[in-house]
Amino acid sequence: LKSVVDKIKSIVQVGLSRDFFRLITCSMGMLAYADPNVEVVYLNPDTDNELLGKSVRYAMQQSKVVGFDEFQKIFHSGVIEKREAEWEAFAMQKYGYKTRRAMYSSYATCVVSSDGEQIEIQPTSRKSMDSFTASKDTGPHALYFSFSITDEEFGIALREAFENCTG
Repeated sequence: LKSVVDKIKSIVQVGLSRDFFRLITCSMGMLAYADPNVEVVYLNPDTDNELLGKSVRYAMQQSKVVGFDEFQKIFHSGVIEKREAEWEAFAMQKYGYKTRRAMYSSYATCVVSSDGEQIEIQPTSRKSMDSFTASKDTGPHALYFSFSITDEEFGIALREAFENCTG
């Protein structure tokens, strides 16, 4: 299957802990960034597959591509870091975590991207407490699906991808 990386239209970072799924819509400029203008979605980890797939698909629809000047303005404004800190504080308060380490101890991420025809779900490896990475060469390896899969199949595929996260 062809890689969607060169023609990405949407990106969502999906996090999973023992207490929640967290869907963060990313937009793209010179690089992908957590879009500070799109609300983060939290779902129960027991959410059924259809709702999970539908929610990720909706988050993908919120993703956008911005030009160089707009990206520079957003990137240097500090708003991305501020919003990420707010999202983290919200999750810690809502789910009763006393420390960031406690929250991230069971946390894993997958990056979901699409070119409008194909969906790529990239599991990650933990790099540090709250940092994750993936290598196309050494893995964990991405899973590819047709964009036309049902929401339920999308949810199932995402859960399968989380089983491939490491660290």
